Amino acid sequence: MKAFWQKYGQIVKYGLASLSSFALDIGLFYLFERFVFGGLGDFTDLACTVSARAVSSFYNFNVNNRLVFDHRGEYGRALGRYYLLAVPMMLASAGVVTLLDRTLGVTAPGLRTAVKIGVDTVLFIASYLIQKLWVFKNRNSE
Repeated sequence: MKAFWQKYGQIVKYGLASLSSFALDIGLFYLFERFVFGGLGDFTDLACTVSARAVSSFYNFNVNNRLVFDHRGEYGRALGRYYLLAVPMMLASAGVVTLLDRTLGVTAPGLRTAVKIGVDTVLFIASYLIQKLWVFKNRNSE
């Protein structure tokens, strides 16, 4: 078990941090829709999504910073790098899913969700590697 944890512990912690961030994002989306932005009409989804993602991504950054990558470098520098990665990843997810849906003619919600899971799985792995090698890399080891 010790050998497993030494080899895969960081990716397991990264996965758990991502799951907890996802749960926070969905929970906040619901609360914002129910109690804060519910009366905004066409802008409700946008306001709820942006607000929930702002909080959950900041939470995710802090969990990754200390618990996953045990980063001891400059907080502000890592935070800036994190968002330089997070925003393009979010746009890539939406863009690639849309492109694949249109290219493959996917219209059924279940199939669209399957496409999103596949795309986001690839982005999850890429994001982990970029965070490990760039976002949370200590300056003295560059």
